[in-house]
Amino acid sequence: MSLFNIEWAPLNVPLHRRLETLTAAIWIFWLLFGEFICVFIFCALVVKGNIYIRALLVIYCIHIYRDRKAGDTGGKGQGYRWMRESKFWVYFKNYFPVDLVKTVDLSPDRNYLFASFPHGILSTGAFANFATSASNWKELFPGIRSKLVTLNFHFQIPFFRIFPFSWGLASASSNSLKALLTASNDPKDPINRDGYTANAATVVVGGAQESLYCRPNNYQVVVKKRKGFIKMALVTGAPIVPVFSFGEVDVFDQPANPPGSLLRRYQEWFKSITGMAPIMFIGRGFFQYSFGMIPRRRRITTVIGAPLEVPHNTNPTWDEINEVHAKFIEALIDLFETHKHKYIQDAKNVKLIIE
Repeated sequence: MSLFNIEWAPLNVPLHRRLETLTAAIWIFWLLFGEFICVFIFCALVVKGNIYIRALLVIYCIHIYRDRKAGDTGGKGQGYRWMRESKFWVYFKNYFPVDLVKTVDLSPDRNYLFASFPHGILSTGAFANFATSASNWKELFPGIRSKLVTLNFHFQIPFFRIFPFSWGLASASSNSLKALLTASNDPKDPINRDGYTANAATVVVGGAQESLYCRPNNYQVVVKKRKGFIKMALVTGAPIVPVFSFGEVDVFDQPANPPGSLLRRYQEWFKSITGMAPIMFIGRGFFQYSFGMIPRRRRITTVIGAPLEVPHNTNPTWDEINEVHAKFIEALIDLFETHKHKYIQDAKNVKLIIE
């Protein structure tokens, strides 16, 4: 129903759909504001708390200091089961919905570097499939532990840090990736006590820069100058697996920000300082579909391609890195072109733009 140029949600929406919308709203709110809220609570307790609360905060700070390298050394296994397997994430996955598609089998006796595209606004597909147990990951890739990586500072924020750890996330630093990609595959090794014998470290290669291009049906990825993940694969000998989330760019829109515009210059400046791009995204609201901060209901299908084998070279040259990088771009384009007609409307007019 449309009124005042606003498309309103019908009144007779089933309860399960209301719950799905609620989970999507909570997720986006917590990712956007959770760290600020946790820092505010921590500071308020320092200023207003009594001596006992401050003593507990001192102990907590000591714990954070002693545990400061946990994210940088591969995180904490598969995360906390009570969090990853919560019914909350089932509602979240079904909201869009998010699907996971396997194209080839992956052996659980070796580690893999997943290179995921596109970033979108908040990498919704990658999060749902690799940071929760709501998808069919375990059935598709038994024995392989999914490890989504993110910026290291998320693991340093008081109170908030429990969330990336509980989702099984790890730092995107070179130390963390090397730890994940060289981890033992022996099922008797204590590191594999949770039943996994391999890691799939997922890097969203385009990062914050790629989010600046996010708008419906615009598949523009940033990879031409991103070669660090190629070098890491060569150094560790881990195969690179191209991953593409069709529909990721459709859940949000954003105002026009062409290169050179005032908005784009501000976004680039802010990203150069913080590593994050301040995106002015447009979603939907609870009771209307025209604007808001909640992602739109758009199907996201994450397709996992075939692994690209790379030679194991602890000191690769730039020529070797560039050679593998070119092969990876070919594999990514092939993955996109092979599957776009299944998951994109008017696919014949949609091209993958390599930035």
